[in-house]
Amino acid sequence: MSTRTLATILGTLLALALTSGCSKQSGPPSPPPATADLRPVSASGPYWCDVIPQQAVRLISGLSIPLEENKDGVPTTHGGCLLRNEYTRFSLNWSIRGGDNALDLAQENFGRRRLADLPPDLGKGLIAYTEGEPRTGPYVAFILFRCGDKRPWMGIDFSEVAKGRNVVADLVALLRIARDRFGEIHRCSPEAM
Repeated sequence: MSTRTLATILGTLLALALTSGCSKQSGPPSPPPATADLRPVSASGPYWCDVIPQQAVRLISGLSIPLEENKDGVPTTHGGCLLRNEYTRFSLNWSIRGGDNALDLAQENFGRRRLADLPPDLGKGLIAYTEGEPRTGPYVAFILFRCGDKRPWMGIDFSEVAKGRNVVADLVALLRIARDRFGEIHRCSPEAM
């Protein structure tokens, strides 16, 4: 693996780890709805970050506030995406390179706070809760999968989850949608490792 590829992987994972670290909250998170919307997460547009249904973010987080999308990267190889209002409410990082190293780093950073491993038919990865403040993105999910001859990975985090939602089921469904959308965009067939 080239030094540049390793640097890109480590930089992206460091960004994910830092946004999931501890920091003092400067303002209260947006209040969750009085009653959580318990509809299932589904693959319906429009999409944020090219692969994440807007409605899914709103269902999982309970957020109804406006969110600003900021994307970067090279669409054929790697990217990052933030949804912000006051602070980052959701982030997604992905790459087609360095998946095994990225998985090892995710396991190291979040393994002790693991809520669940991913179902074997989805890919390798985990869902974790770091117990940090909302602005640190304490709800974390990571997936490594196969798509044609590539081994892409994705890391996501949420600032909050609506009370009453099943975070594990929701993030598994969201990763499945993101993985399948990745396959559509990159013209490959996603499958588990």
